[in-house]
Amino acid sequence: MLSSSSSQFGLQSIPSPLLLKSWPRPLTDEFASSSVEELPTTYEEIKSQVESLGDILIRVVTWNMQAKEAPSSVELEKHIFPSRRYHVIVVGSQECENSFVKSVIVPTKAKWEAVLEGALGTDYDALHSHSLQASHIIIFAHKAIAHLVSSIRSLAIPTGIGDTLGNKGGIGIALSIAETTFCFVNAHLSAHQHATIRRTREFHKISTLLSTRLFHAIQLHESETTSVSNDESCEAASLHSDDCIDFEAEVLDDGVIVPPPEALYPHTKCDDDERVDAGPTTNPLITAFNNVFWFGDLNFRINGTREVVDGMLENHMHDALLCNDQLTMLLRFK
Repeated sequence: MLSSSSSQFGLQSIPSPLLLKSWPRPLTDEFASSSVEELPTTYEEIKSQVESLGDILIRVVTWNMQAKEAPSSVELEKHIFPSRRYHVIVVGSQECENSFVKSVIVPTKAKWEAVLEGALGTDYDALHSHSLQASHIIIFAHKAIAHLVSSIRSLAIPTGIGDTLGNKGGIGIALSIAETTFCFVNAHLSAHQHATIRRTREFHKISTLLSTRLFHAIQLHESETTSVSNDESCEAASLHSDDCIDFEAEVLDDGVIVPPPEALYPHTKCDDDERVDAGPTTNPLITAFNNVFWFGDLNFRINGTREVVDGMLENHMHDALLCNDQLTMLLRFK
């Protein structure tokens, strides 16, 4: 899955090549190639353009690599990373380099990162990366605008076996570009057609924990640089609670203080077969950050047997297929 967007320091405009009227046209880079102009030739020109217009172009790539060897940097540059088009490039991968089991023993994704750096060339800096066993996310910024990036934070939320292992889960990277905040989330959700409720719960858990921890981390960073009072920091951190966060609550390795899990999910029980209260009714990340990119191998399916779905495809019944697509149904749910 590839997506590209233009963000105007707080406003987001996403082209929609997957709208119903154009589906099932294959997702390609035709839109980007025809609609996105090349960046200026010099760093100074790029910097001046961004600072004067307030526009940045972001490229998001998600790829389940099925534990297979990645193509060469040359192939990636040719097919996935068109040159001189984007200011920020984010790559999320699942089953990256190794299977989940092997990634427990060999968690490094250094080889994959080296291939990506080779494909993007010397114009881009790798700002930050984070792995959750076989999943991985990395963010690059063009050197001309790298000075605008600050407050980078990341966190992995496992949702796999026992709701604790990283065979499934999400990784978030939050940062600020100038005065605008961004959160990029790469997720690998539970498989199988019957697990829609579990995938929805995983989405809620990942979003809620990332919004609480990453948002608060950025607030702490900003409070350190602006010397705001403890009362003001506590008020900013209380995004999902009417009370100030208890300083005896869980403390992460980087000093981020978060409420205990039961405060986030007071009514949740784990059951894939019935609809339960799986968390907030809206995505708290939207409240915490100006721009949110949620992507990955989300594993949603079409409701129907293989025989029925294949028959509908052969008869070009695309509208009916979309109406029975699990993710489409969830997006339309109010």
